[in-house]
Amino acid sequence: MKSMQSEITDAVSSGAMSDIGSGSGASASAHAMPGAHMMSQPAAAAAAHADTPDAQTLAMQAGPRRPSSSPVVSWGPNRLDVFALGTGRGMHHKWWNGASWNPSVTGYEFMGGVGTSAPQAISTQPNRLDLFVTGTDSALYHKSWNGSTWSPSLTGYTNLGGVCIGDPRAISWGPNRLDVFVIGTDRALFHKWRSGSTWGPSLTGYENMGGIIMEQPEVVSWGPNRLDVFVIGTDRALYHKWWDGSNWGPSLTGYERLGGVCTSAPRAVAWGNNRLDVFVTGTDGALYHKWWNGSAWLPAGNNLERLGGVCIGNPEAVSWGPNRIDVFVVGTDSALYHKWWDGSNWGPSVTGFEYMGGILSSQARVVSWGPNRLDVFGTGSDSALYHKWWDGSSWGPSVTGYEYMGGIIQSFGQTPVGASDAAPGGAAGSGQSAQLSHDMGS
Repeated sequence: MKSMQSEITDAVSSGAMSDIGSGSGASASAHAMPGAHMMSQPAAAAAAHADTPDAQTLAMQAGPRRPSSSPVVSWGPNRLDVFALGTGRGMHHKWWNGASWNPSVTGYEFMGGVGTSAPQAISTQPNRLDLFVTGTDSALYHKSWNGSTWSPSLTGYTNLGGVCIGDPRAISWGPNRLDVFVIGTDRALFHKWRSGSTWGPSLTGYENMGGIIMEQPEVVSWGPNRLDVFVIGTDRALYHKWWDGSNWGPSLTGYERLGGVCTSAPRAVAWGNNRLDVFVTGTDGALYHKWWNGSAWLPAGNNLERLGGVCIGNPEAVSWGPNRIDVFVVGTDSALYHKWWDGSNWGPSVTGFEYMGGILSSQARVVSWGPNRLDVFGTGSDSALYHKWWDGSSWGPSVTGYEYMGGIIQSFGQTPVGASDAAPGGAAGSGQSAQLSHDMGS
């Protein structure tokens, strides 16, 4: 991936973010990652403002509800789009069209800009993409794909204002509907939305939702006009707020405390109506889980289910169908680990993980474009992109192998603490499929 110098278009001088009032299955080869003691739950508090979105019909989608934004997105069966920042922090893009990687297996399309966050892409309907990134002025920038062209241009971006900390987070609960959440310089949560072609509360304005947020927010939608937002407060507990179609709950400025002491950003999935599953890592490095079954949060109170392991960085979770969840984490050896919920049991066990090899220098990014299909992406110790996939019966290119996809990637996700220490070598820079093995040899 080439170093690029072009700046994001329409860059503006930074200023305080506007405080706007309310305007509105897998193969088994299991390795148990070493565990530690139970996560503790001290008491504390956090607090937070709302929008009145107009209702639109949720696009028909088999299997799980719409996932939140990621550097990897799918807008239809056998379609993948991957976005990453290169050595000059310019935006780069590659895509799978069902038959081949474009512009090539190891090549990337240059899309301009100089970003400071991981790219966040979302699809509102087939052949439609919306891409968000934070610029060097800390404002939020946006471009969109309408099926034939990028707007405002291949290398241009629309300035959406604000002064943002960390990565944005976007979600779509229906065609041409977008909701975007960012953290401001005061670490409060801010929100903007697009209905059709109009941004609310304005093109560059944001709704202030209060709070003091310590990690990237997470948002998920399980139905039309429904949003669930998860954040980590100053006490490192998990907090929740929701939009029910007319109001923010538990109040305009309030959050529901779900407990725990979390060392990662939350990751949530919705595999059906009124169903939510949230994953975090605890102070012992283990993976923890809390779920909404349609009437109550479980486990009850401030408790979370302990799923074992010692995880580095943020977990990644995805659902390819009702009552199915796949979770991926990076272990202390910087290898990838996997566990799954099949509707009745955790595999390979409640606290066990499937070992998937590699030495990752970023968190894994996972997407599903159809039932029983997973595509996993991550960067290796050479900063190149690597890929593996589950086709319904086996992992490709193998359980511990990865396809080499080239590039020198500067931002694809959180860098796991200790990853650079655990990854001494570099992968061969060939265009061949590579083993992302312990020594990163090809």
